Amino acid sequence: MADRSYLSIGQVVNLLRGTYPDLSNSKIRFLEDEGLITPHRTPKGYRQYSRDDVERLEVILHLQKTRYMPLNVIKQRLESADDLHTLAYEVGLLSDVPMKAQPKETKQKLHPLEDVPDLLGVSISFVRSLAQNDLVRIVKSPKNRELIDGNDFEIIRFCDELSRFHIEPRNLRQYVVSANRESTMYEQVLVGMLGLDDSDEDRNAKIERAFKKLHDLTDGLHTALLKARVFESLNVVVKDADVDSIDDELARAEAARSAHKEASEQAAAPTTAATGTDRTPRTRRRS
Repeated sequence: MADRSYLSIGQVVNLLRGTYPDLSNSKIRFLEDEGLITPHRTPKGYRQYSRDDVERLEVILHLQKTRYMPLNVIKQRLESADDLHTLAYEVGLLSDVPMKAQPKETKQKLHPLEDVPDLLGVSISFVRSLAQNDLVRIVKSPKNRELIDGNDFEIIRFCDELSRFHIEPRNLRQYVVSANRESTMYEQVLVGMLGLDDSDEDRNAKIERAFKKLHDLTDGLHTALLKARVFESLNVVVKDADVDSIDDELARAEAARSAHKEASEQAAAPTTAATGTDRTPRTRRRS
């Protein structure tokens, strides 16, 4: 593996700091001193981190953050794990069992439209409807044969699942508009992180990882905002009755404070009158 396929310690911190804000160079070095990670070293001694190193680091940080595990227990867990991806799923870092990647000859290949029903179990008319709403693109061959890009298979599967909730392709155009708008922001961030150099043999993997982290954050924000709007509309978060009860409770508390203050002032007034003395200085007569 060429040196450029590795990340520097600073790049690792920038990559993971969105999820782990307290991550620093010194913390990564400390984990290395404790024997939890072993980065590659250049002839001059600089640390370089592979994709596996970063994944291992993510598992360590996740266990510290969510399970509060001591480092010696985390180390034992890592050493006893047969597969890092499976361990990441077991501890909750991944939301699903890692799926085997599609073969490149399937994923990156253009497929005849008439083959899609056998490949994905959806109708040709459904795929045409997706194309009409700009969710996928039907490519025409020189002989006018209709083709589908294998990279669009995931989109077709998602849309097929959504159709079971009676969400039709025409209802999904808003996500096309949103993706078109957000892609510009994503591109700017990724170019800033990784640059424009496409000579790196592992650049696609770096982009994939950086994209996933960025997407997790923006998707989390989007989900929180969407949930807040929907729950508010359905009166799930705060109902009108709840607002009235809050007003009543606050009014009672204010009345109690006023009564307590007034009682305290009345109790203090007689004491002052009974014990007070005339402190007005008297004028001495001169002899």
